[in-house]
Amino acid sequence: MIALIILLILIALALLVMLDIYIAKKYFSAHAFERSFEQTSGDAVFYHDGEPLFDQLLTDIKQASSSIHMMFFIVKNDKIGQRVLQALKAKAEQGVSVFLLTDRIGSYSFDQQTIQMLKKSGIQFYFLNKPRFPFFIYRLNMRNHRKITVIDGKIGYIGGFNIGDEYVGKKGRFGIWKDYHLRLTGPIVADLQYVFLNDLFRSSGIQQLQYEIFPTFEPGTLPCTTRATAGFSLEQLLLHDIQHAKQQVIICTPYFIPSKQLLQALLDARKRGVTVEIVIPMKADHPLVKEAGFHYLKNLIETGCLVYRFYKGFYHAKAMLIDQNRCMISTANFDKRSLFLNEEVDVVIDDADFTAHVEEKIREHMEVSELMTEEKLTQRPLLSRPLEWVGAMFSYFL
Repeated sequence: MIALIILLILIALALLVMLDIYIAKKYFSAHAFERSFEQTSGDAVFYHDGEPLFDQLLTDIKQASSSIHMMFFIVKNDKIGQRVLQALKAKAEQGVSVFLLTDRIGSYSFDQQTIQMLKKSGIQFYFLNKPRFPFFIYRLNMRNHRKITVIDGKIGYIGGFNIGDEYVGKKGRFGIWKDYHLRLTGPIVADLQYVFLNDLFRSSGIQQLQYEIFPTFEPGTLPCTTRATAGFSLEQLLLHDIQHAKQQVIICTPYFIPSKQLLQALLDARKRGVTVEIVIPMKADHPLVKEAGFHYLKNLIETGCLVYRFYKGFYHAKAMLIDQNRCMISTANFDKRSLFLNEEVDVVIDDADFTAHVEEKIREHMEVSELMTEEKLTQRPLLSRPLEWVGAMFSYFL
């Protein structure tokens, strides 16, 4: 009898969760901020290591003269976090307008003492996407996963790095940390600024800032496009790119949990002669994501897709290369959470030389990766199979 009651309670809770998500998806499909901007231009520097990225970011912060707009999914109060926070604090005390946004769940450990210190210095700090009613379950899962920094309206950053010691390889659990990030200048920065201001408004009600935030730009050398998504359009954007590939598709992601349509698009691409290569980490930083990924790899490998597992540290990069002329650097993982729940942003650069530059670095990372084969898939421990099934069942939320 007790077991039956418990079962009924679990079924009722599951139905409530499903109802919450179903109604919320209907509501947010009409209210979510998603925008694919018109192609513009810019210049880009590609970073694949944390230390040079944060060194340059700190230099740009220290040289800021009017404004610093910073938004990260995770900001940790550790050594690298303190370096960034203290640099922001110093600029705010000098009279520079500083805004810092961070996701409420991603930065759940960000303590009130630190927040009060930042606000006292003049930094305007806001949490993004606080879970609340209505649609509590959906809002709890709808994370703002964007990482954008705009300095003086002229320099922009976007990519996979968060702020914390592990992202510069200073945490023993993960060792070397590989991620991809862009430093951008030129007209493309205005689009990143627009995304930031929209997220700021939704979290604070601030509609405009009292200084020049959209300066006049000289044209850049690279064709660039910014795409902001919020759980509704990302799948179609990725499908379009994959379906139009003629020679190659390279996907770099820490979590490979594709939708049914994207998995089929990759299989179809391989069948029409496109080389499909996927780089994922050997280590896992979250429960079940590694196991869930195996559920999707078998068919890909059998079809001739190449899957590499990076073993020299942790691979957190988020990128997709199409043929030899399109490079996307993103905050989005190739998983269902980024596809259908998270707020994300990417920048697409349509340039052969820049794409070749990024591909060269990816090839280096492939060299310190294990190429998965059908034989290695069959050799994985039997005890991992149930976990793969569980991971696939809950893949929407991983």
